[in-house]
Amino acid sequence: MNPVKTAFDVNRLLARQVRAALDDEKFPLVLAGNCNHCVGTIAGIQRADLGVVWFDAHGNFNTPETSTSGYLDGMALALTAGDCWQGLLDTIPGFIPVAGNRMVHIGARDLDAREVARFSDCGASLVDPAALQALGVRRGLEPALRRLRRHTDRVYVHVDMDIVEPGEARSKAFAPDGGLTVAQVVAALQAIGETFTIQAAAIAACDPDADRQGRAISAGMTFAQALAPETG
Repeated sequence: MNPVKTAFDVNRLLARQVRAALDDEKFPLVLAGNCNHCVGTIAGIQRADLGVVWFDAHGNFNTPETSTSGYLDGMALALTAGDCWQGLLDTIPGFIPVAGNRMVHIGARDLDAREVARFSDCGASLVDPAALQALGVRRGLEPALRRLRRHTDRVYVHVDMDIVEPGEARSKAFAPDGGLTVAQVVAALQAIGETFTIQAAAIAACDPDADRQGRAISAGMTFAQALAPETG
């Protein structure tokens, strides 16, 4: 089995499902085992002005040229920008790359040096979790959300569960320390929802083998309620 081919097969299917949900005036909330599904969701939204707010402990902004692991999920946000795998991206109906100035990445605490450079070059906003801890969520997010609001009023919100401090809810074995609390993530989601129209959202990458007590699953349910309260 070719994992890259499989990922893009799923994304083509997901694009159709997200589009159908939106056409039926429903809110697409995607629950996924990995992050690269984001391109299918964004393709289904079909908006040239879409912004992305991405919660993740990792940058996910490598390309095959910068990655030292070749891990496709480590390229998920770079896929969103259209920076790699262009031939396969072209096979996803409705996919439109998201410009860097319409990206906000929240909570990264495990970044490669080349990812940092790529974020800087494209104009994306990086929100350090330490800033949110020190200033409070709303104050810490406000500059990045204000910059994003200059370019769009509609966003896709992506929540990788490793955004949460593993001492509170461990979503995977390699989740690094220094994450946000569940309450802080909820406060951030509420601030985003007050500032933008959330077109679709995703909660991704929770490994049941690492979440033996079910805390990460419970946190994910809390985030789903914050993103789409009418589904609760």
